[in-house]
Amino acid sequence: MVALALLFISRGIASSGTLHGFVLTGNPASTNGATWTYRDTVGGVIYDLEGILLKPAGTSGLPAVVISHGHDNNVNTYSINIARTMRAWGLVCIATNYTHAAGVPTGSPGDSTQPGASMPNILRARKCVEILDSLGYVDTTRIAAHGNSMGAFVTAAFVGTYPHLFRVASQSAGGVNDYRLAWTKSPQASGITVPYQHHHGDADTTVPIADDYRLDSILAAKGTIDQFYVYPGYSHVMMTFDSTMLTRVHTWYITYRLLPATGTDDASEAPPADYSLAQNYPNPFNPATTIAYGIPRTTHVRLRVFDVLGRNVATLVDGIEPPGMHESTLDAARLASGVYYYRIEAGTFAESKRMVLVR
Repeated sequence: MVALALLFISRGIASSGTLHGFVLTGNPASTNGATWTYRDTVGGVIYDLEGILLKPAGTSGLPAVVISHGHDNNVNTYSINIARTMRAWGLVCIATNYTHAAGVPTGSPGDSTQPGASMPNILRARKCVEILDSLGYVDTTRIAAHGNSMGAFVTAAFVGTYPHLFRVASQSAGGVNDYRLAWTKSPQASGITVPYQHHHGDADTTVPIADDYRLDSILAAKGTIDQFYVYPGYSHVMMTFDSTMLTRVHTWYITYRLLPATGTDDASEAPPADYSLAQNYPNPFNPATTIAYGIPRTTHVRLRVFDVLGRNVATLVDGIEPPGMHESTLDAARLASGVYYYRIEAGTFAESKRMVLVR
């Protein structure tokens, strides 16, 4: 059945996938990808969805991302542009129209009175993951989520509601506010357990940066790995397709193994825009953990591990490294349980992070 559906897709003919009610029209590997509809009633919920699907080369084991658009946008404006970029990274990209879509039928479940991080939109995004699972060529252990503005509200709520579905996630111009209708709410954000990267302009008057600081504090309190970038002078609109933001998202996806460190396309091989040190993964760990870091140019790198008394217990890297994303593994079989710190020094860049070894 899957092989037959893929044959139809390659010819650009409408095909019905293995998920009942799902119809794919066109070739997802083409420039503009394919369109899809999903119409069915499941558990009393009526689904009437439309979306887009883009895929890179390959027939199996492909990572994927669910892309969520903001207010006054739809899959043919925001989502398709982000999808073209992320497909070049090697991701299958899927998106659907939400209740806050503009210029297209909004379908169901939900309606325009339930925008942003509402349960109807979470259910719509959840259906996208089910569609990915039905395709036969997506590695469902490597799925990400990314959204902007009201789509960021959807993303955080979706990932917080179904964290087990995701490897990593990212957003721009979003945040948490328990008193505004469309925003991600604190209980939703508290459910996020996967590495989460978020971006916000400090001149944003549409979604105040304070709301993203609130998300940052919730993730920190929960011990969730997160990275928060502030963009001086950036307005709300300026964040949407910012190239620096997208480069950082790409690096984030590589760091947490959604994407391989070395790809087959130019975007995957491009060095990161700046230095970075990721939180070790897993954390807590036993007995081994991986530390990823990025360097934008050939640099002498020193990566060391210290105990709580400041004693150097391991030197993982001490030498010249080429630009790119790198990983080093700490085998702590001979170390005692407890808190440790790892520190990178590369050129003028230096940063330390905390990790926990649990026997």
